[in-house]
Amino acid sequence: MDTLLIALHVMANLVWIGSIASVGWLTAAASRQDDPLVGKVVAELGYRLYKRAAVPAFLVSFAFGLGRLLTDPGTYMRLHWFHGKLTFALGVIALHHVIGAKARRTAAGSMQSGRSSAILVGALLVCAFGSVIFVIFKTQAVP
Repeated sequence: MDTLLIALHVMANLVWIGSIASVGWLTAAASRQDDPLVGKVVAELGYRLYKRAAVPAFLVSFAFGLGRLLTDPGTYMRLHWFHGKLTFALGVIALHHVIGAKARRTAAGSMQSGRSSAILVGALLVCAFGSVIFVIFKTQAVP
């Protein structure tokens, strides 16, 4: 059962990170369009992807990650690598919400909101990679 929770958590993460990164890139692309109508359509597509893929995948990832944690919270709280992974994961969660808010504002017509979205996607991917590093190299990363 634990392995299944981990597999579902990882699969949801794949969909979540891919979709929220795409939302950020679409939002940035929308803000750079010369034609306002094209920009609006691209922004709306980004926001629709946020609502239909990124948010549900985030919720599934969170639920299965929390489910795994609750199977043995004492053990996880004593694992030093877990604190690093969780710190980076919280960064990803925060950036997910910021990118989503920018996507919503851009879809509503505020094209300036999307200008920093590509930079935020870069930060999100760095945090996601940091989380992966702590999991993959858990025995080498921390004593």
